[in-house]
This record gives sequence, C-alpha cells and structure tokens, in this order.
Amino acid sequence: MRMLACWLVFATACAAAQAPPRDIAARVGFDQHLGRPIPPGLTFHDETGAEVQLATYFGRSPLLLVFAYFGCSNLCPTVIANLAGALDGDGAAAGSPYQVIVVSIDPGDSPALASEKKSLYLSAAQRSGNRWHLLTGGPTDIAALAEAAGFGYAYDEASHQYAHPAGVVVLTPQGSIARYFFGFDYTPDELHAALEAAAESRIDSPAQRLLLLCFHLAPAGKYSSAILAALRWTVIAACLGLAVAFAARRRSLHRVGASRRD
Repeated sequence: MRMLACWLVFATACAAAQAPPRDIAARVGFDQHLGRPIPPGLTFHDETGAEVQLATYFGRSPLLLVFAYFGCSNLCPTVIANLAGALDGDGAAAGSPYQVIVVSIDPGDSPALASEKKSLYLSAAQRSGNRWHLLTGGPTDIAALAEAAGFGYAYDEASHQYAHPAGVVVLTPQGSIARYFFGFDYTPDELHAALEAAAESRIDSPAQRLLLLCFHLAPAGKYSSAILAALRWTVIAACLGLAVAFAARRRSLHRVGASRRD
C-alpha cells in the first residue's frame, strides 16, 4: 500500500506539471562559474526604492544570491521561504554574519512589489529580515548578473511567465562565486558550513547537477493529458502487480501452513 501511495502521489504531481517548450527548456539551467567575480557596478533598486550598486553589499560578509521574480506563484516563494527557514535554524543564524540578495529577473517588477513580497516572505518571527535585500532592475543589468552567475532563464510568451532553475549561489564577501546549491538540496548545517568557507574566500567544488525548474502548472494542458494517461496505466499496472504478489504470498503461506499441519 505504501508503494501504491507513492505511485499515486508521483502520478498526480507529474500530471499537474506542464513542461516548457523545448526551445525554452534548452536555455534554462545553471552553469557553474566557480571563482568568477560578480560585477560590482551593476545597478538595481532595493525594496525601499533606493538605487544601489551590487558593490554596496560587498566587503562585509558572505552573500547568498537568489534569482526569482516577484509575480511568481509557483516555486519562487517556496525557494525563498525554504532558504529563510534554513537561515533561521540553529546552525546558520548563530554563525558568521551573512546577507541575502534576491534579484528579480522580471524588469517589470517594482520596488513597491519587492517591499510587499519581503513582508510576505519574511515574517516577524524570522530574525534575519534586516539581512535580506530584494532588488529590481532593468533588463541589461539583470541579464549581466545572470550571465556572470551562470543562471539561464527564459520568458514564455504563451504563459507570460519565466522559466528558470531553482537554487542559491554562495558568494565570498568580495563577490566571487564560492558554491552552488541547486533546488532545496541543503540543510541548515550545510548552509552554515558554506557561509563559513565563503567568509574565508574558499571556493568549493562543482555541485552535482540537479535541475529543479520553476514553470507554470496546469491541471489540464497540452502535455498533462498525455502524461496523465500514461501514468494512469502505470498505476493500474502497479496495482495489478501488487495484487498478484499479494495473492502469491497468501498461497505460499497457505502451503507452508498446510505442510506444517501434515
């Protein structure tokens, strides 16, 4: 039954996810540019509307760089909430200082929206809110920062959403790339260790590639119907297999019991 439940969860999740077109998917992902410096002169606006250069945040502590867009209702809020929770855990928050820079990849996002999302993402119970900076900017600076970080993203005209990978880029205090975390593949202790290493300007080894894609979900769409049909048959086959195995097991136990009685 546990196996069947897993199959059903898998089927539901896969059927709901609508894959991006191939031309977009080919442009989305992370290239690991370990040791590369982030351009300090790129200009953005913080959540208060003030114009800032990235150099404003360099030189004080290691940084965590996250790409998102503030109109996203799919994976972006989860990525940010997961990072905030890890930083507020017993490991990272009690260790060396850090800053988090969340950069919107949507040039249409405004500082007012960034401020609204910051209040939403970072509750009053979280201790690290003053270390977070939600930035918006123009397309040229966004693209330059994404290229330097190896962050590939694309805009889908059909859905009016951005397809992009989920992850966190760890920077040294001077702004060089020290490590990548892909998806949610880290614990508070691992995050704390990465921050300590970055504080000492140590560059880590390349991370194992794991592409977790943020894209729109559709309960029924061009791709989901075919996936749902295939997975329904897979679940049916799994049920039949379990039924056959269960029947064979009962017959085997019955034979053993009869043999012992004889």
